[in-house]
Amino acid sequence: MTLRCELNINGGSRRIIIVGNEEETHEHLALRLAAAVLFFDGEPVEPGPSDHALADIGFVPDLMVPDGIGGIKVWIECGNVAVNKLTKVARRIKEGRLVILKERADSGGRLREVIKNEVRNGERVEVWAWPKEEFARWNSAIQESNYLYGEASGLSLNLVLNEAAFSVDLISC
Repeated sequence: MTLRCELNINGGSRRIIIVGNEEETHEHLALRLAAAVLFFDGEPVEPGPSDHALADIGFVPDLMVPDGIGGIKVWIECGNVAVNKLTKVARRIKEGRLVILKERADSGGRLREVIKNEVRNGERVEVWAWPKEEFARWNSAIQESNYLYGEASGLSLNLVLNEAAFSVDLISC
């Protein structure tokens, strides 16, 4: 599935296309769209494996906010992430942030416990989760062609997606 999106966030405007591969669920694409909105001001990109900033990392994030000098300001993962990947990325990204976006607070809490017990430098990993009912509404509001306008700041979304209004504070797990 491909999502075509026109974003009008925080006074700026940008059109993006989120291309899902065969294994990606609608929920995963919904999380990727949410991440694009949450990090709108940093101009997130979907890097490919040949992206110069990823040369020494060995993995590719769902989204990335470049730091403007060839590095990574924010590495963003959506949904499920292998512990091995988190361990290596947390170790290899020296200056940037590592943010994981989850569908629900309970799964975000479980991931936080795994990170605390198994990931070296796990304190550098941020886990953000949607309130359960709000993510279900977000996911069902997304269509192949989407129009979003409003504001995003930190963990807060105050916007309209295809005529559905959202005023949501994500949970830091």
